[in-house]
Amino acid sequence: MKRRNFLKTASVGIAAGAAAAPAVSLAQGTPIRWKLQSANPSGTPHMTLLNRFSSNVDKMSNGRLKIEVLTSGAIVKPNEILDAVNKGVVDSGQWWTHYATGKHPAGGLFSAPLGGSGSGLDQMGQLAWYMRGGGRDLYVEYYTKMLKADVMPFLYAPDGPEAFGWFKKPVTSVAEFTKLRFRISSGLPRDVLKEMGGVPLNLAGAELIPAAERGLVDGVEWINPANDIKVGLQDVFKFYSIQGLHQAIDIADVVINGAKWRALGPDLQAIVETALTASLFEAILYFIHENAVALNEIKAKGVTVFDAPADYAPAWIKASKKVLAALEEKDPFFKKVLDSQRAFAKVVVPYTKETSKLSTLIAGAAAT
Repeated sequence: MKRRNFLKTASVGIAAGAAAAPAVSLAQGTPIRWKLQSANPSGTPHMTLLNRFSSNVDKMSNGRLKIEVLTSGAIVKPNEILDAVNKGVVDSGQWWTHYATGKHPAGGLFSAPLGGSGSGLDQMGQLAWYMRGGGRDLYVEYYTKMLKADVMPFLYAPDGPEAFGWFKKPVTSVAEFTKLRFRISSGLPRDVLKEMGGVPLNLAGAELIPAAERGLVDGVEWINPANDIKVGLQDVFKFYSIQGLHQAIDIADVVINGAKWRALGPDLQAIVETALTASLFEAILYFIHENAVALNEIKAKGVTVFDAPADYAPAWIKASKKVLAALEEKDPFFKKVLDSQRAFAKVVVPYTKETSKLSTLIAGAAAT
């Protein structure tokens, strides 16, 4: 099914039986105004990217659609964003699909698949699957049928790979790691850490510093250097490793209320979709540069960057396979998504494995 045709179908069929809102007349002259609440605090990279997206929509629509970007907690809590958008409490929101894994586990396969879901896909491969391998159709199906939400969702910003985490001292083994009270993303990463015998905690970004200062948490992962430094984690932890597998792929979402989406009309819908697609590319370039700058600054502030323990990767992959296998056996839609990723990976991974050798050669040349 062609993507454009699919989006038209999804736009009409999101809330089965609901009366479609009329398209807004362009002759009215009054701009459409939306509020978009982020799951991120003020000053973080996603706020920058979302404001750029908003500006692009404003310019491309010649001021007909204006989107006000709000910070985390402005109207609802981060984990309440989807429900708020679904009910029309906010017009749109930014979060991650894996926030919804408590409602249906397949959410983690879209925005944060464990080490590529064992398929071999890296972050670019995941995006290729989403755009060209049938992933987009499954993604919309997840929101509208599995979650039964009247929304139009889009992946908008790849911000992975996520760091292994911040610690009070270097972690030298899995045995040490699993004894720590460790903040980790909810959903599949949490399940894998539990499978490894670890102690996962779920804390929002605004809670990380207070919890660390009060000794309630021994280590945390948040996102990546560019985001982490904005939160201030370098002020309370002095050891950092960026070699995480829990979200080696991490891609943020924007979800739009279904009635608001249908009311736009095809021209403004195309503008929003184009601006969000452009955000995918912009975010990739943005985070390459911002993460590099932030990592240098983190080191300059006296933080020691260390390698993840040698036994971390084998232990994490082993536990991930157990978690994925159990969910695949239990849930047909989970298996459907995973099978789609595996089939796509069989085609593209042999090629990306070859091209990754060039990346190693190029990096090696810079060091000589």
